[in-house]
Amino acid sequence: MTEFQRVQNDPGAGRLQFLTIMIAISSMTHMVSFQWWTDLLTGQIVLGATLLIFLFPGSASALAVFLVCSIIHWFSLAPRIPNHVFFEMLVHLTLLSSLGLSLLNSRQRQANEASGDASPSFATTAFNLARPYMIIELIILYLFTVVHKLNFDFFNPEVSCAVSMHHDVAAFIPGIPEGPWTEWPTIIGTLLIELAIPILFIARRTRPFGLLLGIGFHLFLALHPHGGIYSFTGLLFTLYFLLLPDSSEDWLTSRWAKMPTVGRIVFKCVVIGGFFLTVYLQTLASGEGKPFADLNAIGFIAWLPLALLIAGAYILALIFGPRNEHDAKLSVDTSNSQAELRLGRLLWIFPILILINGSSPYLGLKTTTAFSMFSNLRTEGGQSNHVILPNVALFKYQEDLVEVLNSNDSQFEKLVDSGDLIPWFEICRMASKSEIADAEITCVRNGTTLVLKRGDLSKESQEAFTPHPWLAAKFLHFRSIRPFDQPQKCCW
Repeated sequence: MTEFQRVQNDPGAGRLQFLTIMIAISSMTHMVSFQWWTDLLTGQIVLGATLLIFLFPGSASALAVFLVCSIIHWFSLAPRIPNHVFFEMLVHLTLLSSLGLSLLNSRQRQANEASGDASPSFATTAFNLARPYMIIELIILYLFTVVHKLNFDFFNPEVSCAVSMHHDVAAFIPGIPEGPWTEWPTIIGTLLIELAIPILFIARRTRPFGLLLGIGFHLFLALHPHGGIYSFTGLLFTLYFLLLPDSSEDWLTSRWAKMPTVGRIVFKCVVIGGFFLTVYLQTLASGEGKPFADLNAIGFIAWLPLALLIAGAYILALIFGPRNEHDAKLSVDTSNSQAELRLGRLLWIFPILILINGSSPYLGLKTTTAFSMFSNLRTEGGQSNHVILPNVALFKYQEDLVEVLNSNDSQFEKLVDSGDLIPWFEICRMASKSEIADAEITCVRNGTTLVLKRGDLSKESQEAFTPHPWLAAKFLHFRSIRPFDQPQKCCW
């Protein structure tokens, strides 16, 4: 049986296979965007798992191995990971759980087959179980990026992330208009576009318009030189496959299946060869002492042609998919059995976790990896700058702010120079990780000047140099903020 015949007979398996290829490409994009993995054993394992699913995307077992390896790798680096990577971990958990639930449901499928009833394959069940929840998670992410931006400082052109990021892109790409007259259109336009995309994603009929808007918007954002933004776009492009109409998905998977084996091999060799060439060039640049921005630019140049190819494939699928429904045997979009429906409800835990995670700043919990990147949001110290939502402060981590005045540890230098405030929780994290035997920090906490010293018997010093519990250290992370008499700066 040819690859095309297999896809025709089991469209769900073809969809999961294409999604797996996109996940592998997204993983490689993360690797050329953030080079930390090269020095880590977990990073090398993720590389091997990525190549495995890229070369053999039809293996559900290989996909499960990759998902486990990816989650372990990024969690080992938490909490200092990008917002979208934290989100991706929860998405990967959703897909991994759907594979597990599909395995549990396999006995029921076998019983159906024994009685002569048609039942979906393992891959179809897994894809159908995960798809709606992964779409909900993506919509929640988008809505939080808008909600977090509804603050007074985002509407302040002097510090607004929308204005500063547009300025950076205009300085990087000739021909993009830039000037005082673009500030308010940029602020309002950013909010309207980021709100329109998830709203369009909600209804099936409007999803194609949301996809076209999202593709154009995020390709433009990817031009920004800040490290990791094109990595975010790469992740979104992977999830966009789930939002394509059924006919468009099957048009893509059937075209991939119809491609001669030699063509698929050549495509994979070009992608893998380009990936390793990029990593090699980044390694050379790093050895020459080039800054991260240069390494990031090398990765972006390598990623852009592939991103344009994916964007073009999606657009073609939107155009030709509905006209060629006869080319693909469409599968149902939802699970076929009551057992699958019951199992699928268990996956609600992941959208709920994403909802809680995005709400963290307003609950008094963490302020990073809460989808508040580039939003100007400030909820600390009981002085939220949000236009609508207050900080209900169920937890008090954000209330205990510290100003660092001096330290013999270089990791505190930026705080000393900037005058930024930072929660006591982060001071304790930094102090407990200090490699200086006689580490000393002079700071102001709650109006009182403290001198924290390693080995000092004072309550504050003992607390500052004691590591946090493992779980709290993994999930709680706070950014620094400007003093309250100044607008909140734009930061990731």
